[in-house]
Amino acid sequence: MVASVGVILSLIFVGLQIRQNTGALQRNEHNSTMAQWTVIRMAIAKNRDIAELMTAGLHGESALDAADQLRLEQMLQENLWASFHIWERTQRGIFPKGTFELAVGPHLIGLLRTVRGEAWWRSAKHAGFIPGFVADVDAWLAKNS
Repeated sequence: MVASVGVILSLIFVGLQIRQNTGALQRNEHNSTMAQWTVIRMAIAKNRDIAELMTAGLHGESALDAADQLRLEQMLQENLWASFHIWERTQRGIFPKGTFELAVGPHLIGLLRTVRGEAWWRSAKHAGFIPGFVADVDAWLAKNS
């Protein structure tokens, strides 16, 4: 009987440790996601040239030479890649359901409902992004257009 109680207590202890480890893993995923977004945000915040490229460039307010077009496309790619990670972690249940829509949805509308952002997404979504992510982004854009 004592051995049975010991086994039960051991299982409870292991269950608590698993719960704590799962929480730590989820926190690491959150931290990793924040680090990815921080790189993008700080590039814009610290570099006026990139901020101007993202604002005027996305809205088609200025002509872009080949180098600036490439820079803009790379910034869009980074934004969508970081968005993909939130989507993927939400799909795996690491982030609560609805995190992608809440955390990234408004941002994607701001990027992909611009002249150049929309044109970039039409071509970029077919290369480098998995179909489920593309479908969810397109559905979110359609729902909120």
